[in-house]
Amino acid sequence: MAMRFVIIDLETTGNGPKKGDRIIQLGMAVVEDGSIVERFASFFNPEQPIPLFIQQLTNIDEETVEGAPLFADKAAEIAAMMDGAYFVAHNVDFDLPFLQAELERAGRPPFAGPTIDTVELARIVLPTAESYKLGDLAKQLGLRHDRPHQADSDAEVTAKLFIALLRRLSRLPLVTLEQLRRLARHLKSDIYSLLDVVIAKKQKEAPTDNTVALYRGIALKKPGGGKPEQDNGEERPASVSFAAFYEQAPPLPLPGYKRREGQWEMMQLIYEALSTSQHALIEAGTGLGKSLAYFIPAAFFACERQERVVISTHTLQLQEQLIRRDWPVLRQVVPAPLRVAVLKGKQNYLSLDKFASFLPEPNDTYDAALLKCQLLVWLLETDSGDLDELNVSSGARLSLSALAIGEEEDGGRHHFFAQAKRRAEQADLVITNHAFLLHDLTASTPLLPPFRYLVIDEAHRLEEIAARYFGERIDYVSFRLSTAKMAQTITKWLEAEQGETRDVLARCQRRLEGLQFEGDELFRLLRRYALRKKPARAGRCRCRFSPADEHGRTWQAAVELCWRLRDLTAALLGEAKPLLASAATDDGTPSASLAADLVALNRQMDVLVRLLTEAEPGTVRWIEADEKGAANAVRLYSQPVDLADFFAERLFMKKRSVILTSATLAVRGRFAYMAARLGLDDFYPLCRSFPAPFRYEEQAALFVPTDLPLVSAVPLEAYAEAAAAAVLSIARRVGRRTLVLFPSYELLKMTAEALKTEEADEPFVLIAQGIQSGSPAKLLRTFLQFDHAVLFGTSGFWEGIDLPDSALDALIIARLPFAPPDDPVMEAKSERIRAAGGDPFYELSLPEAVLRFKQGFGRLIRTERDKGAVFVLDRRLTAASYGTDFLASLPPLSVYEGALSELLDKASDWLL
Repeated sequence: MAMRFVIIDLETTGNGPKKGDRIIQLGMAVVEDGSIVERFASFFNPEQPIPLFIQQLTNIDEETVEGAPLFADKAAEIAAMMDGAYFVAHNVDFDLPFLQAELERAGRPPFAGPTIDTVELARIVLPTAESYKLGDLAKQLGLRHDRPHQADSDAEVTAKLFIALLRRLSRLPLVTLEQLRRLARHLKSDIYSLLDVVIAKKQKEAPTDNTVALYRGIALKKPGGGKPEQDNGEERPASVSFAAFYEQAPPLPLPGYKRREGQWEMMQLIYEALSTSQHALIEAGTGLGKSLAYFIPAAFFACERQERVVISTHTLQLQEQLIRRDWPVLRQVVPAPLRVAVLKGKQNYLSLDKFASFLPEPNDTYDAALLKCQLLVWLLETDSGDLDELNVSSGARLSLSALAIGEEEDGGRHHFFAQAKRRAEQADLVITNHAFLLHDLTASTPLLPPFRYLVIDEAHRLEEIAARYFGERIDYVSFRLSTAKMAQTITKWLEAEQGETRDVLARCQRRLEGLQFEGDELFRLLRRYALRKKPARAGRCRCRFSPADEHGRTWQAAVELCWRLRDLTAALLGEAKPLLASAATDDGTPSASLAADLVALNRQMDVLVRLLTEAEPGTVRWIEADEKGAANAVRLYSQPVDLADFFAERLFMKKRSVILTSATLAVRGRFAYMAARLGLDDFYPLCRSFPAPFRYEEQAALFVPTDLPLVSAVPLEAYAEAAAAAVLSIARRVGRRTLVLFPSYELLKMTAEALKTEEADEPFVLIAQGIQSGSPAKLLRTFLQFDHAVLFGTSGFWEGIDLPDSALDALIIARLPFAPPDDPVMEAKSERIRAAGGDPFYELSLPEAVLRFKQGFGRLIRTERDKGAVFVLDRRLTAASYGTDFLASLPPLSVYEGALSELLDKASDWLL
């Protein structure tokens, strides 16, 4: 390509050029004809102090820049290199404004050429990348990146990334490139001229790509015939039974594999449970190698007995691990040919017909245009059509979910789900998720192939997921979105129609406007009712309700409005009936879109009527509203209170062997609580704990400060202030990186606010969930960028996050993780236990908190090389009689009590 690209990276004193922040280092790499032809790098004196966290992030301190030139001294040279070139950066919106400000300060004209953002380009070309951070992309593509956050190194790596992305772009088929070119005008980067060059070159070449199929004008990877993942002719181990394999105990083909006795004993127990048709509860400590400990015996059993085994897990991360990391191991240790397939619910797969209709839609938002580009490239790579493979922006998630196969749609008509189902029918091992498993247990026509043996990983989440699955929810936002989408469909259709159809559409439009108006009023009334009935805590109200017990004018008005909405929906369905004749035959028409929207709206109205008017024994219902939210921002929920009978009747009585495993199933070494919750009491399951293979006495120590206030003796604000002071002291003395876990966002927010007033001059970065935006995974990546940082987390941070080797020095548990007092599900369960003559604290609250505590503790030691200190700020751990339940559920380790200052001395010495 006869084009010149200047790839630029900057290090700065902050993130705001308008606030006066300055460049402290600049790196440039010039790319022509697919090669780096010129480089430039220089430090700059910013004529202002460099903040400590910037010094920590970049390793550039004030001594480094003291004798460096001013930017103005190099401005002419920099401008000359950029003349006539594309400006390319990994996040142009950060780098370009800084450069423009410095050029202006130096008296030079601003850069006015085209720009390309390699983040955006990578999102298009690599739609399944786990992360679009420069270091992560470099690792994925095998690019060496020695000095992250140094501008010269980052510019070099960004240039190599850009070259790799251009090469991948040029390999796309012509039809995809032309579709990307039509979308390019909606993107931030000026990549349309790049695409023009690639397309012109492609048009001159003879077509050679026979790996592509076309569907409604969209290029797809040719399907693989619906076959499950299987052996590809590689040499297999000699034929051997599981008993012989276990006796030989060969080293598993994993890098750095080290034999763990607990892992092998767990394999034997699972094989025994499957072979003798017994259910089992198995707790496997962190680091044991749990997934292989069930995957290997399940594979041997499936092959030896010719019985299909289903494996169900909760997280996408573990499903991916089973296929990408563990499945290759199985192929090398299990002698018989083995077929493995993944099957999820229809809503996890792309509907090609919906995408084909979505692709030409005009008036694209940025998120929609970028999503279309990502899907076009992804369809050339994916075998499964599983939407979880994609990494899309938060703004595109709603559009992406709308492109999934609907639950009511015939799976046989849809490419990807039908293929996944065929693969599962031919497989020995089928990997699925808890929600799909629950659907299968209750569906009149199961979608999983027949099976009698089941392994449930992350089993501690099963009841919670089942409660949500069988529960119901409706909220103002989803109601408004569904009616707005319908209004948009009708408005577009009106523009293209005349005569009788136009009259019908106009009547539908009026009905819909009335429905939206009444719906706004209903949700406004419900919010007002909830806030009056139960005052908000930490800005949020959670108010339980039961239709038979609610009274007052506001409630009666809400119920009347509910019935009014039901009638308006029925009237709208009647008006729209003449418009829906073609809906069943063509997925791409406005008729089909309106039909699907009406089905969704009708389902919402059914839920609304049930929640507000019908009694349902054994369920808990509640309203959630934000105190400072919009006047109609409200959510209604219902969940079953007890699912033990369901699991007993639909799962354990129907299957020959169900293996339930997790890192947290036992309380004080006993499984009675989990067995009762899951309805296993009458089945006498095998129960066994396999401890983590770590030397906790040497790797971890627990510290309980005795000079903090007792949480039950002071207001929450006072406790938060004391916790903030303790966190500050611990972060100063003990940890490079410290994770602080909170049982509620309310306490997290109070502690963060208290800490911020004190930590302005501290040499660590504070990252707090809910205060900084982003998912737990994103916050974790930010946390790991800094050598000295404190991360505040709640909910998802207690489990399921993995920190790399020795990333964490200290774990702080701010308060024992008892459920908040306004949790409606826990309230309802407690009432049920009390009515049966039991003690809700000892039968529910305490075991729940102990399991959560174990999950939090498990964040610290993840490998045999880790070492760290755990501080529990809640004195009840040692002062209350029930504290022993928490301590007894931990592995053997040293526990120290005393004043915080004394404990900090001990912890500092211990960590050396």
